[in-house]
Amino acid sequence: MEKLVLTLTLIICLSSVFPLQLETHLVSGAKKITRLYFYLHDVIGGDRPTVWGVADCNLTDVLPSAFGKLVVLDNLVTYGPELDSGEVGRLQGTVGLADLREKALVMLLNLVFTKGEFEGSTLSILGRNPLGAESREVSIVAGTGVFRMAAGYIITSTYYNDPAGVRNVYEYSAVVYHMDPNVVSLRR
Repeated sequence: MEKLVLTLTLIICLSSVFPLQLETHLVSGAKKITRLYFYLHDVIGGDRPTVWGVADCNLTDVLPSAFGKLVVLDNLVTYGPELDSGEVGRLQGTVGLADLREKALVMLLNLVFTKGEFEGSTLSILGRNPLGAESREVSIVAGTGVFRMAAGYIITSTYYNDPAGVRNVYEYSAVVYHMDPNVVSLRR
């Protein structure tokens, strides 16, 4: 008991010398919802691929799920399904095939906005993407710039699978909850 009293006394004395500064603000009305709709171009072959395999395991070529394959990507994101429909940004990151039974991706990606009203902002995407499902959902776990403190989800589906295996196109529909960057500031 004597040690506890001594410890508490020391904490109280130190806190008066080094006061902890906390600042709490009510951010009512600062939360926003943004809905986004765009297309991802996955170029896996041809002269200028945007997806590159970096690792696999001894099961990758044996299992139909391609378990253990790891790729990095830097894919074009556009307003429409055509390559020339206008650039929104780039989807960059790492994707692995992490299911022994079915083709399912584990995705760790950043959507980097390079054009338009969100230029310079990012969204961080994390989640499981079972490629056999018609519609898939992945999480938005963070953001920067306009999308500071983002959370949300993306519904994705395959728009086009190239029979030659060169380019696939995916539809993305996103709902993003985030703070108004004009309200959230690092300055006092």
